[in-house]
Order: sequence, then structure tokens, then C-alpha cells
Amino acid sequence: MRKGELFINNHDAYTTYGAWVESVSPFRQFAPMKEYVTNKSPLRNGKEVNPTAPKVDERDITLTLCIEGRTEAQMESRLDALEAVLRSGLMEIRIPTHNSKIYRCNYTSCTQFSDFNGRLAKFILKLNEPNPADRGEHTA
Repeated sequence: MRKGELFINNHDAYTTYGAWVESVSPFRQFAPMKEYVTNKSPLRNGKEVNPTAPKVDERDITLTLCIEGRTEAQMESRLDALEAVLRSGLMEIRIPTHNSKIYRCNYTSCTQFSDFNGRLAKFILKLNEPNPADRGEHTA
């Protein structure tokens, strides 16, 4: 059962859009770090690095989603509804089976779309997580 596995803006993605995520792997990837503050003085050998205040950088996420519908009309309706959510701005994504974190992302693009019989689709979304340090815990 796919119900309760993926939440987008606090809506169950399967019951609302007929959608599920193929893999949680993209969310397990570590966020990159920003460059450390350095000082490269011509009066000293090498460079000075201040590692005491490291900061996390933004990251891009490639997410594979699937959507199904009982009819082509339902499928089209679900695709339209999901597209509206993607274009609305900041999305809060939660995968309870993975952890209790809320991933705050922006939709960037859909790089691939495959349609099977008009009732099943698989597509790849590009998302950007502007601040990976801002992942509040979900409390039910």
C-alpha cells in the first residue's frame, strides 16, 4: 500500500494525486558544504582556514515520481493538480517511513515524462532545497 508514504504540503500524495516516490535515496544524500572562510596572505605560507563555523549549501534533488489513475480523465486531473502544487512555490515534502524531517524544496523542472496507457505515468522532477539546515521535525 502506498498510502501514507509521501506527503506534499501535508497532503497524502497517494490519496490526493495518486502519486508515490520511487525511492527515498535522493533525500538520503548529504547536502554540500559552502566553502570555508579563508585568508590567503602573501605574508604567510599556505592559507588560513577557519573551520569553526561551517555552513551547509543549497542542494539539488532529482526525484522520480509515479502517478496512477483509474481512468484517463482521473489521470489528467491528478497531473493537473500536482503540477499546480509544483508551481505554487515552496513545497514541504515528508516521507514518514524514512524519517520525520520536512524537506522544504522548490520545483525547478520535469526532465523526463513517460506515460503508460494514459493511466500510469513516471517522471523525474528536479527540486532545489535552498536551505538543507531548515528541516523541522514533523510532530503528528
